[in-house]
Amino acid sequence: MAGAKHTTTMNVPLEALWEVITNYEEYPEFVEGLQSLTVTKVDGKHTYADYVVSMFGKKIKYSVKHTESPKKGLKWTMTEGEFFKSNDGSWELVADGDDAVEATYSVDVGFPLLVPKSVVNTLTGTQLPKMMKAFEDRAKAKAQKPAKAEKLAKAKKAPAKEAAAPAKKAAKGSKK
Repeated sequence: MAGAKHTTTMNVPLEALWEVITNYEEYPEFVEGLQSLTVTKVDGKHTYADYVVSMFGKKIKYSVKHTESPKKGLKWTMTEGEFFKSNDGSWELVADGDDAVEATYSVDVGFPLLVPKSVVNTLTGTQLPKMMKAFEDRAKAKAQKPAKAEKLAKAKKAPAKEAAAPAKKAAKGSKK
């Protein structure tokens, strides 16, 4: 079994990161190598999904059961697959103030053959940090959208108030 674990501080609100982590069907939009993901069943805190990834020049299909602990983390375990012997892992999240999260991503994958240490080192040293950065960037974008929407709403209201002020002054002036 090849295992890897990476911890980093992400400069995003916990709520935004949690939304990205649990919006499984959006993963193919930003997770490199993930061709498709289909949620097949949601049962309370469990979400079942079918993954198709491109790895080692092959298309690999497997199914996973995610178990969520809201805003604390989630665990997954492979329920079936055609290449991996196993694929289990977790996200552990700890809020660090209002706008940061200490995130730990762990994964243990059972391959049908011995995986060279260089492949595991690449996964740990390069791919995991890169993948976690993709989640952080996605969460930052999600967190900024409501802020931008609020600014736009305020900007739309402000000119209306400014335009109304001279009209009120003119109305007062005509009453004299």
